[in-house]
Amino acid sequence: MLDLDLRFTETQLQALDHGIPLRLAVQLGSGAPDAFIELRYSPLPRQYELMLPTGGARVFASRARLLAALERVVIADVAGTHGSARVELVSSALPAPLRLPALIDRDWQLATPAQAWGT
Repeated sequence: MLDLDLRFTETQLQALDHGIPLRLAVQLGSGAPDAFIELRYSPLPRQYELMLPTGGARVFASRARLLAALERVVIADVAGTHGSARVELVSSALPAPLRLPALIDRDWQLATPAQAWGT
């Protein structure tokens, strides 16, 4: 089990509340990301969605429940029994006007330090 303690900034949470999806890259070890997790808000049905690497979506009535569900996300099909993991916001997945601010503005930065995991 891995506890990454994700802390979103107020800017990121406001963007989510305004319908801007937040894509998170999960990197296990070095190299390219192993999985992506996406957080979304749909204003018409007023629901939050958690898109998992398995392709399934979970729906939540509140942002608090969505964020709480992130603590229980399991990445399946991981090769190996130990390694390091980190999660970061994928700025290139943001709408074009937000990409540059996401690269330079601290309010858009979200990256966990590498954490060891193992069985």
